[in-house]
Formats: sequence, structure tokens, C-alpha cells
Amino acid sequence: MESGAPVLSWAGAGIEQVWVTLRYFPWHHLLDIALMTFLVYQIYIRLRGTRAMRIVAGIAVLGLGYLFAQAAGMFLTSWLLGGAWAAALVFVIVIFQGEIRHMLGQINPRLPVTALWRWASYVRLPEEQLVAVADAVFRLAERHCGALLVFERDDFVEPLLKSPGVVLDAQVSPELLKTIFVHPTALHDGALYIRGGRAYRAGCVLPLSENQQLAYIYGTRHRAALGISEQSDALAVVVSEERGKVSVVERGTISVVDETAELLGWLSDRLARPEEKPSRRRALKALLTQNWRPKLATLVAVSLLWFVLVGQQNAELGFAIPVVYLNVPEELSIQGDQVQDVLVRVRGSRGVLNFLDPSQLKVAIDLRKARAGTRRYTISAKEIELPPGVQLVGVNPSVIPVRLSDRPPKDVGP
Repeated sequence: MESGAPVLSWAGAGIEQVWVTLRYFPWHHLLDIALMTFLVYQIYIRLRGTRAMRIVAGIAVLGLGYLFAQAAGMFLTSWLLGGAWAAALVFVIVIFQGEIRHMLGQINPRLPVTALWRWASYVRLPEEQLVAVADAVFRLAERHCGALLVFERDDFVEPLLKSPGVVLDAQVSPELLKTIFVHPTALHDGALYIRGGRAYRAGCVLPLSENQQLAYIYGTRHRAALGISEQSDALAVVVSEERGKVSVVERGTISVVDETAELLGWLSDRLARPEEKPSRRRALKALLTQNWRPKLATLVAVSLLWFVLVGQQNAELGFAIPVVYLNVPEELSIQGDQVQDVLVRVRGSRGVLNFLDPSQLKVAIDLRKARAGTRRYTISAKEIELPPGVQLVGVNPSVIPVRLSDRPPKDVGP
């Protein structure tokens, strides 16, 4: 027990220090981190699985290298990486302006925050509606009518659409499926996007899977179903127009179902509505646990970036600089010992402080309007010519006494 006492004491002191830090942590900094976490996560879920996401990841690596080089005082490396990082941002905006425009167009300010975060979202369908969907799907298969249904679950599907199609916001029914997918309706080639238990959009174009191992019998509809399931946790049901077969897709895996009961069982296991409405406690638990890995990774990344940048801005440096007395009137002289040096502490970014030369700094005390006697001069940033981006934190001594006396008159010869 005694051998473990120091360890417990050290752990307790560490926990206490963390608590004190969090307790007195400025609220506006917490708001800053929370807002940036939300924005970065929104960008991530809208770009994941795309070419733009891979390039954004490369730009992030460049940015981290730039911050590291700047913190280490490597001027040339930080300058080169900083220039490459800025050029890469412009490159992304120019090359992917279509994707960026599409992403911004998908932002719906009427959606609640919980819908944007996809936390505690219970996307479910009643059993009778699932029965109707399964029966309608196999009726379409008997008539060799191609169809593609996408069921949104926890991940937000709308930002992943290549073309949003047409808003329906209607109840899912066999009649609706027949109207949409029976040729020659205008929307029969697109996907039906089901969100929150309703047919939200029709005629949607989905991202295609790049899986080179996919069998040749699968066409564009199946590649689209695989593509959306690879980039989200959405479910897809596909009806082959050529073969009249029904396939189900989940997380990049495609399977063929042969009868209505099998499809109904597959849908019920994943989409059946629970008997009881989730309690507030369960909703809070889902808010913390659903899709938690990318959310936690985003929070950690933003927090680390914040601490690095704040550390860059709040770096401090102390040194001694000389005191210079300027414009002493001819009729006065300084008496006693003069203060020759003061200790100065400044704050600024590490990049600026690394190239700050203390030998070029001085405290200039202007005695132009001084009179005989003792006068105290307070040292402020006005008396020290600091470069831009550097702030004065403290001076010791902060007040310099100067005692002046009249010069004795000069002897005038006959």
C-alpha cells in the first residue's frame, strides 16, 4: 500500500490540475473549439469517400508540417510549406468548385442541429410499411422494372448525392414506387431517397463504387447502391431491369434475395420501428455513441490545432535592454546613479520572437520638457519600439526615477 501512495498522490494531483484548468478555461475558447469541431465534421461527412477528401487530407498534412516547422524555428522550411499550403488551398477551390458548390447547396438552415450532426436519429419504418415496400419491390422485379431505393440511417446521405433529384416528401407506398419506377416516367432511372420514413427525393444520382472486383452482371444501379453504402451506413435495395432480380446492399456488400419474405426480414432487422419511443436518456446516449469515432477524432484534431495556434500566439520571451535618456536640456544635468538596463517580457508568435533581436531595442526616455528635481517615468510600450506582432507583457523596474539639477553657471571672462 505504501509503495503505491506516491503514484496515487501524483494521479490525484494531475486530476486536480486538469479540473482547475477546465474550471477556469475561458468560455469563449470552448465555444471556439465547439464551433470549429462542428464545421470540420460537416466538411468531413460531405467530402468523405471523394477525390476532394484525399486532397484535403494532403493539405492538412502540409499544414501540420508548416506549424511544426514554425514552432521549431525552421524559417526556410516553414516559408516553403506555408507557401505550398496556401497554393494548395487555391488549387482545391479552383479544381473542385463544382463539388464545393454542390456541398454548399446541400446546407439546409431549417434542419435542426441534431439532424446535422446525425446524433440520436432514429430512422425507422412501421412494419406494415416495410411489408408494402417488400411486396412492391418484387412486383417491379416480375415486370423487369429497374429500381433503386436508398434508406438513410444514422449518416446523412443528402450531401453525398451527385444530383439531388426532385423533392417529394411523400409517404412510401406501392403506388408511389410504381409511379416512379415504371418506364417511361422521368424519374425511373434515378434512386428513391427515403429519409425519416418518408420518400424524400426521387431521381437522385448516387456516387458510383470504384470496386474493380464487382461481377460484370451488375450494372450502374448496383454500382450506385454499392457507392452510397461505401460512403455511409445507408441501406439500398436494387431491382435489376435485365435479370428481374432483387439485391440488397449494406456497407459495400451486395446480396441477392429470392422472395418477399426474405427481403422483409432483412429490412425489418435493420429498419423496424421500436415499440417504445426512445427516452431522453437513450437519446443522449445515442448522441454520444452514434458515429462517435469520426466525431471524437474531429474534436481531438481541432483541440490540438487550437492549442498549437494559441501556444504560437502566447509565446513569451524575456531579456534586458538598455535605457537611453534623450533630449536632456542644456541647463540641466542628471544626478546620481542612472538606471542602465531594464528587464522586459514580451509576447507574440514564435515565428516573430525567433527573429527578434534584443540588441536593436531600447527604452527611450524623453527629457525634453523636464525640470529640475526628481521625476518618475513609467515605462510602457510607447517608450520601447517593438516590432509589429509583439506585445509588451511586463517591465522591471516599471518606473524609473530621474533626478535633474541645474548646471552651475559658466565663468565669463573679462
